Amino acid sequence: MIIKKIFVLFVLLAIMVSLASCAPKPSVSNFYMAKDDQGTNKTTTFAQTDAFNLFFDVGNVPSGTTFETRWYVLNSSSQDPTTPFQDLSQNYDGTSTTLRFHLTNTGNWPVSQYRVDIYESGNQIGQVQFSVSQ
Repeated sequence: MIIKKIFVLFVLLAIMVSLASCAPKPSVSNFYMAKDDQGTNKTTTFAQTDAFNLFFDVGNVPSGTTFETRWYVLNSSSQDPTTPFQDLSQNYDGTSTTLRFHLTNTGNWPVSQYRVDIYESGNQIGQVQFSVSQ
């Protein structure tokens, strides 16, 4: 009788482990920049007056997950390339499969190379480089 109970518990445990390993894993992918709010005009080169739009796809990410971006100017004499000029964050609401970070400037962006680092819950998960030209 005890052997049957132990066997049943072992089978149940094996089923639970199997089901847990089959659960969809969270994913974040397809990082890209675009000039428009819908992400249809993908680019890596912007004009000085353009808005920056960073997009990426998410799947099976829990609602409430925090995403953060840190934006850098890489080769400007007026900006330290190791210090972000802008930090943006948002909590994922669980409804979209694509996230967007939008950044504008009241003046012209400096002509330079740029980088945006993307973080999920404090861990860097991606990076995109782009440029601003005249």
